[in-house]
Amino acid sequence: MLHSQFPEKDATWYAVRIVPGAQKMARAIPNAPEHRAGETLLERECRNNGITIFMPSFWTVVRHQRTNKLIEKRFPLLVGYAFVRIDDNGFGAVRNLNTVSYFLRGGGRHGLASFPDETLVELYLTEIEAKEQHSTMKRSGEAEVRRERRSILGRQLGSIFPKGRRKKVPIRMMAAAAMNELPPKAKQRCMSILEELESLDKLDAESCKSPANTLTSAA
Repeated sequence: MLHSQFPEKDATWYAVRIVPGAQKMARAIPNAPEHRAGETLLERECRNNGITIFMPSFWTVVRHQRTNKLIEKRFPLLVGYAFVRIDDNGFGAVRNLNTVSYFLRGGGRHGLASFPDETLVELYLTEIEAKEQHSTMKRSGEAEVRRERRSILGRQLGSIFPKGRRKKVPIRMMAAAAMNELPPKAKQRCMSILEELESLDKLDAESCKSPANTLTSAA
């Protein structure tokens, strides 16, 4: 399914830093196809502009802030990062997006963090494993166990936040918990990519702070 979404032969996958809040689920589209279920603001803007986007994710059960009902929601596995597949003419379109901050620099094409299709397929398989695991937990009743874990975590956060302040589990904490529940191989695959992205992002930030280094790229 992943390959069917990017038929362009000359396109390459690039890692991008996401604007805070852009990985939240967008308002659902009536009768939307299955691959757009749980679509985020980032993914919707990319798809509406004809840009191929991949954001590894997982599903979990959360409690609605207003209604207090239990609902299923989708969250990013790699918090703050995603991948776009473009050719050499697509950089401008990505930079014009409201949901993307910048391209990560690295040792790939145009001095950016680029990845082969094989790496993205591995991440896609990790996402499939996470989704299947969630479905299995729902069928077996283990989702109740996960909700109880979240309840305990919420109480722990309550001891940290000031009294009266809404307790909300940080997305990074949820993503880390989701990774820990993956099979060992999938967990290692996902964590190694995340560590690489965070390392590149850190180097980029340090470079920006140095007046001697100017950001340049053929892209």
